[in-house]
Amino acid sequence: MKYIILSLLLVANLFALSENQIESYMSKNINLVVKIIKTGKENNISKKVISKRIFKLFDPIFDYKLMSILSLGTNVWKDLDIKQREEFVKKFTRRLKDSYKSKLDMYNGQKINVDGIEKIRKNRIHLLSSIRDKKQKFDIVYKFYKAKNNQWYIYDVDVLGVSIIQTYRSQFSDELKKISFDELLKKLDKQS
Repeated sequence: MKYIILSLLLVANLFALSENQIESYMSKNINLVVKIIKTGKENNISKKVISKRIFKLFDPIFDYKLMSILSLGTNVWKDLDIKQREEFVKKFTRRLKDSYKSKLDMYNGQKINVDGIEKIRKNRIHLLSSIRDKKQKFDIVYKFYKAKNNQWYIYDVDVLGVSIIQTYRSQFSDELKKISFDELLKKLDKQS
């Protein structure tokens, strides 16, 4: 799980991407995020400030709403009213970000590589990348989809073959067998 969070911390963007920008732009901005983290640590800048700078950069490329829908499951999502959907997106996004913030200290100079693009379908692309330290290599796949506005957004990240969205979907599915959706919302508040 810590490498999932680290991989998400190392993604940055200023705007939504077109297909031909993904690889070079992600590579450039991964380096920018690494610089933000290193400079922050060297200057004793708080995690809150560092994470705020990172989120400002990469928020536009992550589709938090789609990530929320997929993590909850479309069968559950379709039964929610508008207010419940909005609350879940807000709380799920906050949970993701809080989790990222808590992992900022994990970066200790590992080498980050963008290894290329794999076109899955005309509206799906995987950006292959890896994090390397002296002993290990961790493969990371950023999953992009093409939106109706012809821009590309991240909807999931796999680390070592494990999807962050599938992990959350499994957790939420287990929870919803025991508690109501409203109780799940309250639980997400407590975890933040």
